[in-house]
Amino acid sequence: MENNSNKDIAVFTFARGSQLHSNIIETDSYRFVSRIINSMMASNGVDTPKVGLGGTKEDVSCFIAGLIEYQLLYNVNIEYEIGDTSEFDPDLDSEVYDDELG
Repeated sequence: MENNSNKDIAVFTFARGSQLHSNIIETDSYRFVSRIINSMMASNGVDTPKVGLGGTKEDVSCFIAGLIEYQLLYNVNIEYEIGDTSEFDPDLDSEVYDDELG
């Protein structure tokens, strides 16, 4: 497949609160992932509400797959949320853009 993009990186960003659902926040899966992220931040002396994950597709895929493997190994409860599947584009919503990016 020919690469028609002149971009070097793909960035996916969630608007603040766009993924928060009370039935997800109350799950073991959420608490598990939150502990991992908090641990990574604490071990690097970072204290901020915003997080970015970056790397090669392979590294990011392995990180996420590792979380899933841990869930399967230790039978961490996963509850799926079926909800709004519309795409979010911060460039089309200037109010969110101004709030999130200053």
